[in-house]
Amino acid sequence: MTGCVATRVRPASQTSDHAFITYQPPPKGSKELRLAVKDLIDVKGQVTTAGSEHLAKNSPPAVRDAECLRLARQRGVRIVGKTNVTEFAVSTSGVNSYFGTPRNYLKRGLVPGGSSSGSGAAIASGKADIAFGTDTAGSIRVPAAFNGVLGLKTTFGLVSLKGVFPLSPKHLDTVGPLAKDIDHLVQGMDLLQEGFAGRYAAAVGATPSGRSIKVGRLYIEGTDPEIDKAVDDALAKAGFRVVVLDRTYQQKWKQAQSDAEAVALAD
Repeated sequence: MTGCVATRVRPASQTSDHAFITYQPPPKGSKELRLAVKDLIDVKGQVTTAGSEHLAKNSPPAVRDAECLRLARQRGVRIVGKTNVTEFAVSTSGVNSYFGTPRNYLKRGLVPGGSSSGSGAAIASGKADIAFGTDTAGSIRVPAAFNGVLGLKTTFGLVSLKGVFPLSPKHLDTVGPLAKDIDHLVQGMDLLQEGFAGRYAAAVGATPSGRSIKVGRLYIEGTDPEIDKAVDDALAKAGFRVVVLDRTYQQKWKQAQSDAEAVALAD
């Protein structure tokens, strides 16, 4: 057959920086809280693509929201769109050859980090106040670091995974927030766990500075010295009581990494 050309179908509402797969900004001048949702999380009426061309073209729209969106819906938070993700969330690079690779807002030309690449870029670009991502082995923390924003991997089991595309749902998958500052990160957590903001405020009131908090500092072989210095400077600025962990903990760290990889492969 001749004259047939394959068409690369993409959502028309994708943003130019590839942070979003679908994007519905609020009216100009709106003061609503803007929430972006990683496209591993079901949003009613939209296809959950998991960053995949095949799923984008062949999957039906979600019939209901993921459970982790319940509080956001109850409070009338505006969901501004579904954010980009590395295909099936299996890479921390943030690269997506079909939907495009989100921009790194710290330095052009560098990868944005993944797999919650679009969520990190959505916050860094100012297109969202809070973004939900998922983290199995760094998928929130990596893009947050790469884009200069904040991200939190929540405790496993704290936030429901019902309606979330699975990678390691029995052991490692979590849902968590990304934001530009602590105040918005707390707001994000309060959308994921009811009452979190109140408990956070009480904890800050009881311990208003880092001087009474002991922090274990683990140095990993091969880390860029500038990264180590940045971490040490941040700890010192916060006033934490830093305890340097010995080689025993380094070995435990390596074993934990190996165990996590084994668990992920087994799932």
